[in-house]
Amino acid sequence: MEKVRVTICPEKTQGIIHPNIFSHNLEHTRSCIYQGLSAQILRNRKFAGKPAAHSGQAAEWYRIGGREVYFTLDRFDAYVRHSEEWFTGILQRRNECNSQVVQNPYVGMEAGVGQDGIVLEKDKSYQVRSVVKTNSDEAFSYTIRIVNARTRRMYAEHIETPAQHEWEKTAFVFTAPESTDNACFEVITHNRGEMKIGVVSLIPTDHVLGLRPDVIDKLREIGPSVLRWPGGNFAGEYHWKDGLMDVDMRGAQKSVREMETHPYTQGFDFHEMAIDDFIQLCHLIGAEPYLTINFGRDTAETCAQFVEYCNGTADTEWGKVRAERGFKQPYAVKYWSLGNEQGLGHMDGPNTPAAYTAKATQYARKMREVDPEIVLFASGAYNPEYDYREWLAELPKLAAEGVHYISYHNYAPRIFEGGADFVTDNGLKNTYATIIGAPDKCLTAVEKLRELMNENGCSAVSISYDEWNLYFAWYHDPGVLEGLYTALMLDMLCKNHQRLNISMVMYFQPINEGAIVVEKTYAELTACGQMMGVMKEHKGNLLLQSMTDDEDVRCLVSLDKQEDMYIATLINKSLNQDKTLELQGITGLVEARLFRGESLMMGTRFAEYDVSAQDGSMLLPAHSVMRLRIKNV
Repeated sequence: MEKVRVTICPEKTQGIIHPNIFSHNLEHTRSCIYQGLSAQILRNRKFAGKPAAHSGQAAEWYRIGGREVYFTLDRFDAYVRHSEEWFTGILQRRNECNSQVVQNPYVGMEAGVGQDGIVLEKDKSYQVRSVVKTNSDEAFSYTIRIVNARTRRMYAEHIETPAQHEWEKTAFVFTAPESTDNACFEVITHNRGEMKIGVVSLIPTDHVLGLRPDVIDKLREIGPSVLRWPGGNFAGEYHWKDGLMDVDMRGAQKSVREMETHPYTQGFDFHEMAIDDFIQLCHLIGAEPYLTINFGRDTAETCAQFVEYCNGTADTEWGKVRAERGFKQPYAVKYWSLGNEQGLGHMDGPNTPAAYTAKATQYARKMREVDPEIVLFASGAYNPEYDYREWLAELPKLAAEGVHYISYHNYAPRIFEGGADFVTDNGLKNTYATIIGAPDKCLTAVEKLRELMNENGCSAVSISYDEWNLYFAWYHDPGVLEGLYTALMLDMLCKNHQRLNISMVMYFQPINEGAIVVEKTYAELTACGQMMGVMKEHKGNLLLQSMTDDEDVRCLVSLDKQEDMYIATLINKSLNQDKTLELQGITGLVEARLFRGESLMMGTRFAEYDVSAQDGSMLLPAHSVMRLRIKNV
C-alpha cells in the first residue's frame, strides 16, 4: 500500500474561496421542473400541442366515449393564454394555448378524457383544480374522478354543474386511501352537450410554492450560493410577464429546440414556476438569484421593466405591480445576463460579435437606467470549441457599458455522447482516465481564455463559468466516477479562481441532470450531489497552501474562521491503488469522514463511514474521497 505525505501550511494563506464557486443552474429543461422540482402530477395539463390522429384528444390523455363523441383542441377559445404583447405577428405559435373539446351527442353516454400512470401515496392529501366551460340545450354537469386503473376503486369523485358559456373554476381535496402506481384522473360527462376543459391540476397539498419540499431539501443540502434562472436555452423561450398570471392561466411555452430541451413534454414547458416563485425559492435555500433575459424576443424596454419589477421600490410603475402582488420589498436581484450563448447559432437574436455588442449595449443602458447597481454578464461565443477572438475584440466596448462578466460554458469531455465503456476492462480504464483527467483539461482551456482576455485589455472583466458538467449527464443516473469528476472540478476551481478572475461558477444542473435524482415519491443525492455537499464546506473559507507527494492524491485545505476549524478534502484519483495518508503541518482533533467508491458503475453512490486516524495515518481507498475537520489548536 502506497504512503502519501500530506503537508498543510497554515501560515501560507491564499485568499478567500469565493462562495459563488458553489452555484447552480435552474433551467426549465428536460425533467428539471417537469417531474423534478414541480409538485404538479398531471402531464400536459394545459392540453398543448396537436390532437391525436383519428381521436382528437391531447397528448398524454386517453379518450372516453364511443366513436360518435367529437374530440378536438380549440386554440380560439382557450382558458390559458399569454400576456398581450407576447407571441404576436411572426412569433405567434398556434399550439401553446388550447382547450380540450368533448362534444357528447347522447344523453347517458359517458364521454371525456383521462390520464393514467398516476402515483398516489396512502394517507396523503391532494388538491384537484379544474377550469371548464360548457354549452348545452339542457342542464349540464361533469364529473372529476380519480380511480385505480386496475380495480376501478374510486378514490375521489366530484360533480359540478357550472353556469354555461363561461369558464368556471372548481377545486377540492381528497386523501388517497391506498398507495398505487397507476391511478387514473378522468373528466367525464353523461349529458348531451359540449365540455371544454381549459386546465386541470393534481398536486399534493404539502407543496411549497407549487414545488416539492423533498427536492427543496436536497437543494439545501448541496448549498447553491447563486441560482441561475430561467436558463440557459430556455431563457430564449421565456417571457416574464406571463408569470404574473395565475399558474393555471399561463400558456404553455414551445421550445424551438424541442427534442434537445423538452423531449419529455412534446417540446413544451407548462410554466409551473414564475419569477415570484423563483425568488421565494432562493430565499428558502439561501441562494442569491441570477436572471437571464430573453435577449432574442423581449425588447430592451421589457427587460428594463423586468429589472424594475424585481428591484424597483413600490412607488415605481413595475415595483408597484410587485408590491400589489404581496411582495413589498424589492427583490434586489444583482446578477443579470444579456442573453445566453449568442453566437452559437441556436438562439434567437444577434449571432455575430458586432451585432451582439450593439444590441447588448442598448439593453445594458436601458436596464442600468432603472438600476445602475446591477451586475451584467455578456453571453457570446466564448466557449472553447469556438474561435472567440473576434468576440473578445468587442469585449472592451461592453466593459465600457458596465458589463462585469463574460458567460463561459464548457462541457468536457463529451464522452457520454459516444465512447463511454463500462463493460470491458480496457474500456473502463480508458473511460475512467478520460473523465478523471477532464478537470485539468478544463483548467487549460479557461487559462487560454483568460490570457486572451488580458491581451485585449479586459483583465478586469471576470469570467463566469456559467455551465459545467459532462455532456449528456442528464440522460443517466451518475455514479461514483462522475462524483469524483465533480469533486476534482470543484477542487480545481477553488485553487485557481482567484488568479484567473473567475468569481462565479455554476453547475449545470442539479435537478434530474446530475446532482439530485427525483423519483415519484422521493428524491436523493447522486454521487455528484454527495460531493457537492462535501466540497461546499470550503465555501467562503480562507484557502491554505497544501501539497502531497503523490500526483494521484489531490488535497484542498481551508480555514473556517467562524468555527476556527480546518477543512481538508483529499481525493484519491487512482483507479486501483489504495493510499495511506500521513498528515503533516497541523495538529488537533481530527474528525474524518470517508466517502468510499465501492463501484464505478452507473447509479452508484459513495458509501459513507466515520473513520479515525491510527498512528497519525489514515487509509484512503482507490477512487474515494475523505473529508477532514481539524479543530485549530
